[in-house]
Amino acid sequence: MSQPSFPGVASPFPDALRGNEPGSFAEDTLSRRLPGIARQVLQDSDWPPEAARRLQALADEMPNGRVRPLQDGDAPDAALWRTYLPPYLGQTWLEGPWFALETYFFRRILEATGYFQDGPGRGIDPFQAQKRGGLAGAAEALEPACTWLENTHQAPVETLAHLLRTAIWGNQADLSVWPEGGEKPERPSEEQLAAHLLVDDSRRSSVYLDGLVKQRGPGTVIFILDNSGIELAYDLLLAEALLASGLSQEVRFHAKPYPTYVSDVTIPDVGATLEALAGSAYPAVRRLAGALQERLRAGRLLVQADDFWLSPLAGWEMPEALRQELAQADLLISKGDANYRRWLGDRHWPFTTPFDAILAYRPAPLLALRVLKSEIVVGLPPGLRERMYTLDPTWMYDGRWGVIQLAA
Repeated sequence: MSQPSFPGVASPFPDALRGNEPGSFAEDTLSRRLPGIARQVLQDSDWPPEAARRLQALADEMPNGRVRPLQDGDAPDAALWRTYLPPYLGQTWLEGPWFALETYFFRRILEATGYFQDGPGRGIDPFQAQKRGGLAGAAEALEPACTWLENTHQAPVETLAHLLRTAIWGNQADLSVWPEGGEKPERPSEEQLAAHLLVDDSRRSSVYLDGLVKQRGPGTVIFILDNSGIELAYDLLLAEALLASGLSQEVRFHAKPYPTYVSDVTIPDVGATLEALAGSAYPAVRRLAGALQERLRAGRLLVQADDFWLSPLAGWEMPEALRQELAQADLLISKGDANYRRWLGDRHWPFTTPFDAILAYRPAPLLALRVLKSEIVVGLPPGLRERMYTLDPTWMYDGRWGVIQLAA
């Protein structure tokens, strides 16, 4: 696949993260975490015998089995995967690029459960049990921020910056890393929030968007969503804040077209989340849900999906039609770890490489809100990497540290 040039970024082009790097989080993911997810899917539902057999076989073949073509050849995305997979066919799960094989794994889950085939698994989200559990606490978690937003007298710029710093921690609600009911990373206290942001462009981003609005009026903000549950609830709050403040005329949510990464948002998840918030015990949360349901009816909040967000492709391999759509945005808000990895091609960039230098190909100004859950990050000040390993040896993937980074 093509490798672009990055003006101002030192060559050579860095290698992709792979599972054959001993002791890496990629190795642990492909050897332990992903097979565990397949077994959890098997356990969570009463699958027909053939689907259960395929799920167990998928878990058992990792990490030393070899990449093969998909076997549900009449699926709507089958032609795309026939173009994606040739570079990796015959490689073991540890030999191929981590990001590519991780996306392939979640597509294999859909193959195993018969998501695209006639039968009892057709159209059934294999992660629905986990998602229901993740949604259960969303209203309670969101209530303080909803109440704060209703009562704040801050200017829109300061309000947005505050909400960005709050909403980023919703990205800890990643069920592919921390399954529902299991141990999760502790959210930093209000006093610790700033210290746990390795890069904080929250105010810079808010000032940038406000400047655009003053120049030409409010435009479009596009969210590239990550997790459902608590994280999506915070995304909905951010969307309402943007629309109500006049910082945006329209908000578009880009979800996944099919279930993936356990908790990633699909279009039905948005409706289910709004319904849950509308029925919550918290008045401020119910009012938020009502306002957003009206935004949907008025066409000011749009929810859509694109196959690219399920692909193993890097951000610079984006189809032209999607690039042109994203180019309409005043600001892209990219949520989460997997999206961050996609924008960077999931490669071993030096940690001090400027974020906006790699994102020079971006179709529009891009703001990344990400809690670290993989061994890739850029835009750090010199010396911070070394200090972090002393402070927290697992800082790159333990979910306790975040970045808010703007490329504009």
